[in-house]
Amino acid sequence: MDRGFSKSILGTTLILLVLVGCMETASAQSKSARYNRIVGVWDVQVTVHNCSNGTPLFNFSALHKYDLGGVGQIVPATNPTGLSAHMSVWKPLKKNVYQMAFKMFRFDAAGNNLGWVVVRNDVAVTEDGTGYAGSGRAETFDSEGNSVGASCPTFIGTRFQ
Repeated sequence: MDRGFSKSILGTTLILLVLVGCMETASAQSKSARYNRIVGVWDVQVTVHNCSNGTPLFNFSALHKYDLGGVGQIVPATNPTGLSAHMSVWKPLKKNVYQMAFKMFRFDAAGNNLGWVVVRNDVAVTEDGTGYAGSGRAETFDSEGNSVGASCPTFIGTRFQ
């Protein structure tokens, strides 16, 4: 076979492989951007409800921060001596809908560890990306890991700018 022809085929093949790779990368980035719309910092109003009858128990403000890679942090506007900052993980379920879980530690007035709370919830980001809303279930554990109760929080947020 002619060496020039072989080099030409090899060169064309390499160019095609590079182009396909670029198209796949662009497609993955586009898909990733669509599923990462929650990334950023949000001003959130949390209302905690009785799961059995829906009665609001209390509410508070918080900042929710979601990072690329599916992790985040939540800082409630509550007395920091009673609760730790909340660490979270999140994943996209479908366009604009995300599932997350976060954990915080609880303390009494003397600083003794009372246990922790794990919250699992879904949130939906508005189509324009400026707000979100969701609901979930918070399970409270004592310091031995025994479940001691549950509540059902709702979340309404706007993107912090």
